[in-house]
Amino acid sequence: MSSECPQLSAALGRDRERGGAFAPRGAARGTGASLDGSGPSADGVARQLRDQAQGALGEVLRGFQAADPQGGDVACAGSAEGRRRLRAGLVSALMRLIFLLYAEARGLLAGAEGGGAPLARLFEDLQEERRRQGDDLERRHGAWARIAALFRALRDRVPGGARGGLCDPDAHPFLEGRPWLSDGALHRVLSALLVHDGVPLRYGELEVEHLGTLYEGLIAFDLEIAEGESMALLPSHIVVDLEALLALPGRDRLARLEEAADLKLGARPAARVAAAGSVAELSQALARRASPRHPDRIARGALYLQPGQLRRRAGSYYTPREITSHVVERTLSPLLDRDSRPAAPADVLALAVCDPAMGSGAFLVEACRQLAARLVEAWQSAGAAPPLARAEPPQPPLARAMALVAERCLHGVDLDPLAVDLARLSLWLVVQDARLPLSFLDGKLRCGDSLIGAERAEVGGFPAAARLPGRSGERQTRRALLRQAPLPPRPEGAPPEDAEVAPRDGPEGAEVAPRGGPEGAEVAPRGGPEGAERALGDGPEGADQAALDAWMALWFWPPAGELAALAPAPATFARYMAAAREPADPRAALSRRIAEERRFLHWELAFPGAFDRPEPGFDAVIGNPPWVAYVGRAAQPIAPEVFHLHLRRNPAFHGYRSLHGLFVHRAASLLRPGGRLGLVIPTSVSDLDGYGPTRRAHDALCAVDSDLPSFGSDAFDGVFQPCMGLLSTRLAPAAPRTAAIASWPLARSDLDVVSRRLLERLGALPPLPAALFGERGFQTTAEDAERIRRADTPEPPYSCPIREGADVGELIARAPRHHVDRAGVKGRFRKDEDWKAVRLLIRQTARYPIAALSDGLPFRNSILAGFSDATWSEFALLCYLNSSPVRWWHYTRHRDAREGMPQVKIAHLRAIPAPPPAGAALIAALDALGRELGPANAGLPADARRHLDGTVASMLEMTEEERGCVARWAAATPLPRPDG
Repeated sequence: MSSECPQLSAALGRDRERGGAFAPRGAARGTGASLDGSGPSADGVARQLRDQAQGALGEVLRGFQAADPQGGDVACAGSAEGRRRLRAGLVSALMRLIFLLYAEARGLLAGAEGGGAPLARLFEDLQEERRRQGDDLERRHGAWARIAALFRALRDRVPGGARGGLCDPDAHPFLEGRPWLSDGALHRVLSALLVHDGVPLRYGELEVEHLGTLYEGLIAFDLEIAEGESMALLPSHIVVDLEALLALPGRDRLARLEEAADLKLGARPAARVAAAGSVAELSQALARRASPRHPDRIARGALYLQPGQLRRRAGSYYTPREITSHVVERTLSPLLDRDSRPAAPADVLALAVCDPAMGSGAFLVEACRQLAARLVEAWQSAGAAPPLARAEPPQPPLARAMALVAERCLHGVDLDPLAVDLARLSLWLVVQDARLPLSFLDGKLRCGDSLIGAERAEVGGFPAAARLPGRSGERQTRRALLRQAPLPPRPEGAPPEDAEVAPRDGPEGAEVAPRGGPEGAEVAPRGGPEGAERALGDGPEGADQAALDAWMALWFWPPAGELAALAPAPATFARYMAAAREPADPRAALSRRIAEERRFLHWELAFPGAFDRPEPGFDAVIGNPPWVAYVGRAAQPIAPEVFHLHLRRNPAFHGYRSLHGLFVHRAASLLRPGGRLGLVIPTSVSDLDGYGPTRRAHDALCAVDSDLPSFGSDAFDGVFQPCMGLLSTRLAPAAPRTAAIASWPLARSDLDVVSRRLLERLGALPPLPAALFGERGFQTTAEDAERIRRADTPEPPYSCPIREGADVGELIARAPRHHVDRAGVKGRFRKDEDWKAVRLLIRQTARYPIAALSDGLPFRNSILAGFSDATWSEFALLCYLNSSPVRWWHYTRHRDAREGMPQVKIAHLRAIPAPPPAGAALIAALDALGRELGPANAGLPADARRHLDGTVASMLEMTEEERGCVARWAAATPLPRPDG
């Protein structure tokens, strides 16, 4: 893991020193060898199992279709919701098996048939039957009943049992009913889960958190129906419709395979694919690239698993143990080390810790470990014995501490019921007390939408900002409310009261200053319509689930249909709220249905222990919320009513709108004064202008720590995304707020004293004129990408040459390798004079400026434009941008130049420091050098490089130490390859 965070290494060192206190019993820590050194590490076992579990999910699907040829009536007549439910059931079936295998490896199935290892014993039995009876196993269906009985016995050890997608017998009835998986299919599934390359998989090496990464690997697939005969292809196991592929011209087939399946073919197989005249010939040409997970062709109308966008849409990724450990320790330590005295046992057990997007519970598991270790220390310091220390059989102090912490301190929420169940099971497994029922955390881990819910203080007034049918926009509602009582004064700069806020992109595009209510909701003044509070019994403070659901449902009222006419208005709001508890009232029934569908989560009601106390809220909120963007190239869809709700109620939902931004504000608002926040979020939240509203919304409630950890760009397996830890403390209501800061302070260990001093000095200089840089590149849409062909020579209609970023080198503008159908593109393609006005081409796909002279040809938006003015000729600017001191400053100054995808931005260029007045006299020397080297279009020779760097260093008045610092950086940071 690359990291600029010195605290992380130190924390991991302390963690290792503490040893068993923080490590799960019987499990290895870190990523080294296994416990006895004879096998892969825990992470290695998890990777093996994840890959094989994904293949096993395909076996489960094929086993289901073999038992039910109609495929659940082809997943409920082909509906997306039907396929989603079936997929959830299949994932649940596989996760049940993984959970049982983990539990038996930890000795938690003692007393079950098979000597505490019932699945291992079942696999051995099936292995023997396979040897004796061969294919007869495909016609037998008795083995699954043994698994169902085992899980049922575990779940039903106490009345009620656990509830959720994994444990609930009513969630997926087909898993509980008639035998549906043949013994042969179950043998293949167990083989994938138990054996890797002929060697047993070592479940005992896994940590509890690895169950989460297994689950997230399984939900990375969508369940689809084959429209034509299809085939799964390497390297990404993408299913391709062979009939649709066959309908394309030969050359276009290869482009489709590369685009849709990440498949690049050599010359011979490519020729066979292009020449194929039937589906059979096409599949034969692709046979060597068939996925081993599904080597056979997929029939038309069959169900199949497609690696899809669900994981990205959900923004869900497994957080490595190193990060959870560091963030949890940084979050909780200030709460446990107050007043320079050790925490008492009661202090530890009084803490309320919550993860509002807990997934499979990795952060709660780590919090359980760390708080339990501190509880044991507190018992030892106080000379006290743990409760039930003399129980039979006796429990070690740490085991008792784990159970107490899990039951009293931990809270969590997730929108996915299966994830909630996995979090419950993960905590049960880490506690490792077989006497506890699976249901012991049912009241603390809740399924719901952390971002959609009401507070008691809100429901006494009509929600003026809710979009309800039967009203002309919001103007009539606002006028009605104004007649009852004046609204609070409108903040300076806020839009007019009847302005409609459109969802649009831009750094500050649609920012609206929220007001009223604890979350910024616009509501009628307290006192509202007469009788509303009486309808709530004891007033808003006594509002119950029905009242909160009814108020929240107004934000999601159907805009059309019979029920639309029942939408309340301010004048009828009191009657509507009074009817919220009436089972027969259609409005109450609708509000209940909306609440169930949207999974409202009203925090005060869900966790009364944390909110029914003098200073309500959690002592700590931790986690890794989903990373989902609603703007930009990676934008995910969002329902209009949800967009409107967040826009009016959450001040973080402006500028660069994102789900993680919403969670930053939600998490901060859940804390009590002095409470601690510890979240893992994209590093860009700390400094990008578009995230300014998110930072301001957070900073209005919390004060950030002075040295936030940066975890680098490769912390998450399979994800290239810089991430950081947001650590802060909730301010008291009357505490003075510091002035808003432009960015949050990330800790850096990559700067020595000389580098830090140089960075600060250059940063204090005025920047280059902004007019020297601009965007002129052709903005390529997905549709227009089809109008561009890679070819060294024009081929009508692709006859207009166009450059891209990789064509720009250091003082070299290479010949364009692409041509565009200029007449066929839909986007704006500039006039020739616009391209000729550009003086410099600056590569955007780089970590620092790389520039060449422009020859007036068109270019794509992966190239930025440079210009000239009276002071800076294009030749002088060309040399200045390509100099090592300027590149060093750019790379060192801009965090997003060092991390993430390489990208030079206009804002970066416009921030480059201009030389001080004394050094400006040397601009003429740069102009002369540029006139000599630039038109040659041949790059920068080594001697010219030394001369250029020395000249710019003199312009910037750099010391010898500073020049050496830049030279060392330049030697260690080579230019990107010409092909990008």
